Amino acid sequence: MSIVGAVLAVLAFLLAWPIPAALSRFRGDPISKVVLWQAVGLSGGLSLIGTALAFAVAPTSRSLPEGIWRLAQGQSHADLSILGWIFLIIAVALIGRLLGCLALTFYSARRTRLRHDEILHLLSEPSATYPDTRIISTDEAVAYCLPQGPRKGTAVLSTGLLEVLSEQERTAVIAHERAHLDFRHDVLVIPFAAWHRALPFFSATAIGLNSVNGLIELMADDKAREHVDPSILAQAVHAAARISPEHREDLSTQRIQRLSRPLDSARIPVRVTAILASIVLVLAPGMLLLSPLLTGF
Repeated sequence: MSIVGAVLAVLAFLLAWPIPAALSRFRGDPISKVVLWQAVGLSGGLSLIGTALAFAVAPTSRSLPEGIWRLAQGQSHADLSILGWIFLIIAVALIGRLLGCLALTFYSARRTRLRHDEILHLLSEPSATYPDTRIISTDEAVAYCLPQGPRKGTAVLSTGLLEVLSEQERTAVIAHERAHLDFRHDVLVIPFAAWHRALPFFSATAIGLNSVNGLIELMADDKAREHVDPSILAQAVHAAARISPEHREDLSTQRIQRLSRPLDSARIPVRVTAILASIVLVLAPGMLLLSPLLTGF
């Protein structure tokens, strides 16, 4: 089990820095990248926990299931060294922290969303032109969606943004925001926010969260293509970027470039490959932990 623990430690290191850094530079299909990011986060957490558990039971057991079973029955507590107890405590603490941060992030997001909905209804007016859309009075370029309200949620636009957009561009922006609501991108981001909250000292968590926040914008653009002309949406993104002092120029440029050309015809095979790679990545820690039991090594 010591060898398994060492291999898992190497895998955890790779998933904490080199692999996320390489994935963040990969310019591919956004859905494929989100799937891979999910696999990196899940496999990284399992590798960290697996490393601690493997080293904890290494002196007394040949496999993790055997070691956990003996611990549960109280057969090997006396055999654990001080270092073994430390690793066991680390494993339990990691499990508790990851699950606790996930629950806390879901709760905080829901509470914030409800509070935001209350404030929004005080500071905005329903649109007379666009259904399930509210207009907030400000010169800033504001366009976002709130998954709370009629049907799947509410799109929010500012008067400042509406002034610089044509009718077609407004429709395109709303289609983009509706795509966020249809696919519940707010829920998709929560595990990454929880991952970052739990392990803020790992660069992978910040890289993953920032990357996924950008990828969901590309995913919403791709969905909006089904309802509006992508060139019109690109014009709207450009117009919003011009009047927004805090916009992400790199993301806006990437969105405009993608909307200016057809979607890659090879994106489906890429997604299948990404899903298969993600399955392997997620199963790897478990297979390593079970390898002594399966091989008899």
